Amino acid sequence: MRRVSLCLNLPVAIALFSAVAFAASPVTKTITVNEGTDMQVTVSPDRKTILADIQGLIFSIPASGGTGKQLTQPVQEASHPDWSSKGDLVALQCYAGGTFHIWTMKPNGSGLKRVTTGHGDDREPRLSPDGTTIAFSSDRAFKGSYDIWTVKIDGSDLKQITNSAADEYEPNWSHDGKRLVFVSGTGIQARSIEMADLGTGQHTTIASVDPMKARVNVPSFSPDDSQIAYVQFDGTGLFLNKSHLVVASSMVTTTPVYTGKSDDAFPFPATWLSTSELIYTGGGKILRANLAAGTETAIPFTAAIPNIRPQYPHKHYDFDETSSHAVKGIYAPVLSPDGKQVAFVALNQLYLMTIGQAPVALTHDAFYKQGPMFSADGKWLVYVSDRDGIENVYVHDMSSVNTTGDKRIAPSESAQIMPAWSPDGKQIAFQDQTGATLLADVATGKISQLAPSTFFPGRAAFAPKGNTVAIATINPYTKRFREGTSDFLMVDVATKATKFYSPSPYESVTTRTEDGPIYAPNGKEIAFVFRDLLYTMPVDANGHPSGPAAKLNDETTDAPTWSGDSSRILYLSNGKLRLIERATGKITPVPVDLTYAQAKPQQKLLIHAGRFWKGSGAEELKDVDVLITDNRITSVKPHSPTPPEGVTKTIEALDSTVMPGLFENHVHADSDNGIYYGDRMGRLWLIYGITELRGIADNAYRALEHKESYIAGAATGPRIFTTGEAVDGERVYYPMMIATTSEEQLHREFDRLKALDFDFVKLYVRLPYGWAKEGIEYAHSEMGVETASHYLLPAVALGEDGMSHLSATARTGWAYSRSLTGRSYGDVQKLLAESGMWTISTTFSQAPYADDPGMATDPRQSVAPPWENKRLRTAVETATHTDIAPMIDHLKDEEAVVSGTYRKGGIILAGTDSPLDIPATSLHLNLRAQVKYGHMEPWQALETATSLPAKAYGLTKDLGTLEPGRLADLIIVAGDPLKNIDDVARVQCVAKNGKLESVASIMAPFAKSGIGESICPMH
Repeated sequence: MRRVSLCLNLPVAIALFSAVAFAASPVTKTITVNEGTDMQVTVSPDRKTILADIQGLIFSIPASGGTGKQLTQPVQEASHPDWSSKGDLVALQCYAGGTFHIWTMKPNGSGLKRVTTGHGDDREPRLSPDGTTIAFSSDRAFKGSYDIWTVKIDGSDLKQITNSAADEYEPNWSHDGKRLVFVSGTGIQARSIEMADLGTGQHTTIASVDPMKARVNVPSFSPDDSQIAYVQFDGTGLFLNKSHLVVASSMVTTTPVYTGKSDDAFPFPATWLSTSELIYTGGGKILRANLAAGTETAIPFTAAIPNIRPQYPHKHYDFDETSSHAVKGIYAPVLSPDGKQVAFVALNQLYLMTIGQAPVALTHDAFYKQGPMFSADGKWLVYVSDRDGIENVYVHDMSSVNTTGDKRIAPSESAQIMPAWSPDGKQIAFQDQTGATLLADVATGKISQLAPSTFFPGRAAFAPKGNTVAIATINPYTKRFREGTSDFLMVDVATKATKFYSPSPYESVTTRTEDGPIYAPNGKEIAFVFRDLLYTMPVDANGHPSGPAAKLNDETTDAPTWSGDSSRILYLSNGKLRLIERATGKITPVPVDLTYAQAKPQQKLLIHAGRFWKGSGAEELKDVDVLITDNRITSVKPHSPTPPEGVTKTIEALDSTVMPGLFENHVHADSDNGIYYGDRMGRLWLIYGITELRGIADNAYRALEHKESYIAGAATGPRIFTTGEAVDGERVYYPMMIATTSEEQLHREFDRLKALDFDFVKLYVRLPYGWAKEGIEYAHSEMGVETASHYLLPAVALGEDGMSHLSATARTGWAYSRSLTGRSYGDVQKLLAESGMWTISTTFSQAPYADDPGMATDPRQSVAPPWENKRLRTAVETATHTDIAPMIDHLKDEEAVVSGTYRKGGIILAGTDSPLDIPATSLHLNLRAQVKYGHMEPWQALETATSLPAKAYGLTKDLGTLEPGRLADLIIVAGDPLKNIDDVARVQCVAKNGKLESVASIMAPFAKSGIGESICPMH
């Protein structure tokens, strides 16, 4: 396995930074900022110079203030600078290469050198007073928590200082070098400041807080060790309420000597200048505090951030052609025991294909299907359908020619997905919406628990003896950070005892979906996808791994299944089926003769609208005729009593507004809890007026199957621009993030996304910037599509198109785009407005439900699965019966950035991260919050879900506005959304690609309603 280190030396880093090969010359400039969000500093021993980490770049700034000089490059990912007492060395935390390690450099930025190595994350370096040793925190012991370690500056004499079950981190030295102070707690909720005597090993608690109300961070000693400064955060949850610098006695105390003036102190240690003065950061400023006088002074600075805007031709979409295309969305294929047939889902139907012949559809309805698997004797096929309302497990008799008589073996109002037969055919394992793995008795339908809930586990697999079940699921390293590896959880069927096994140390099975593990029927090995390739691993009599993994092929692999004699494995490779001979390694293509064509109505439809908004600007037209020919807008004209010649149908919407359908710019419709919705998901988006989806990261083949089904009209849902799994680093969390550990695998991932013709590339949290830059270049030059991540810096400085949240999970534990109290400062607002990138606002705030509690009882909510509607009712109950003032304050902070960026010409898009947030309704909350708290006009807020997304994605010729020549993706809503933003949720009828339907018609398979029937009758 070849790893890449991107922080070896400055010339290498600069070469990587400048070697960009876009289709056209990128536009480059610098953006000068004078504030910093989550900025951190250290001060030279002579007190003349400050080193500041501003937006992931280390700048040298005169201590009295002034212009910053950039010392490091983006791909080095340097942070947490700490200046040695002699002034000759600076310790750093760098992520270059894909793991946090401790580095050093000279104060001028030269001589960058790595100190620690390995797969553990080494963070928060602090140099000892004599300059010989670095204290840091790390999970390198791999025992489930962070501990304090020390190492010599040459990398020798590595020592573990603490080893408790608590997470211990953010160390700092006493000035006599005999003690270390650090925080201790569970995960990020540090409840106390502890001091360790390095001579005696004795630990003393200096300060503590109630972890349900507050947390403490980043202690540092005064020069005489008599005082200690730290930052205390008030509150818990997604955003904390406020934070202050606190100075107290270094002895056990609860009485602060000094409390900082900023109520948004950043989570980095203060630097003491003397016993009465120190420098810390907060509120976007570098602050010099005088403890004796009780005053604080901001140190002014400027820093020039490099900005690259790529120029490349966007992917071309032909939304009008109706020619046939080969199906690539072959979802969850499974080989029959005799090796002669394949069952799979495609185009919203369950297919059975005899190898060498054309596939035959077993189902012929519009409901969702998933997860086929043959029984060991080949007589039965289990699969999932929601034809009776909820995704449940059905069993099909293979001797039957159709599925109409198929049995729902354990009817339930809970979801049942990813079914797997026991070897004797008497039980079926599956998972519900909580992530629990359950067993259903085929004869009686009785359900029992096999394994407790884990975070989005993969399909269970029975060992041939039936004594063990293997499940791919997350195995996090610590509670402080959520990432870990996707490992094999082996469950003893009789005792329910569990044990984790890894495909290889520090590595993951590729995805936790259909990528295994799956047992060979002969009981000798398991097959799974690892490093994107097909691997096997020997197992013992209990079905537990007993040897190293062995590679079987060299092509991108998904969804392996065995033949009954264990001689062959069927798998997917970039949308095509393959069979590999286990003994010889010979690979044989398995053709799938299945095509689809884009559905397109033939019509001349006239909509007589009382009000009309085209999707941009403040102008609203009244009493207009909108003419649609087939799937496009032909004209928008003042109403005429004489309809145009050839009109086939007229819609009277005199009391309504016609406007573009909404873009939902951040969804995971085909991963996370979206996989439990079934056919309900696409319908739910539409009935709330959402006609366009931007899929941000999903199970590749499930997403592709849905996209092709929607295009072909085989399933009901929005126009979707989607992608597969996000490209991640060595550690992962979500099931749709692929752990990438080599340059070769990185490019297999890019090639897979291109082969499956996806519309976007998501670069996730643990992918180092050097590899992200390769992904950016590939997406632009090879695919013509956008890229985004959670980070502001890659988007601004490395040519990425956008940021998928204003702020979200970061590998650092904090973000440069928003502080832990939810505030963004001048640097963020200026970078967003001037960089040319787009940013999605995903508020995750359910406080606005208090303004409209009726959302929970809206008849359309009967389309949501019952547990999801319960989630909405709980959100409404919380918003209406608890103190939501802190949530509103955080929402106001976000909307100030949204509206400020919009007004300065930046590209702001509305999204939700659904279904992590509540689908459909949360987008409307987003738009309402822009108006109420961002003080935007309704038309301005609506642009973030109409014309601005089309601009961001290069789709303005087809989407975003209702003008002649544009696609007829529109909604008819009651009321006037340009006067009352709430009215945009009052959807009556929806047209996607020109097909106009009432909300009632879309709801019909799951609920009865009359919404929109008076305007757009079903028949």
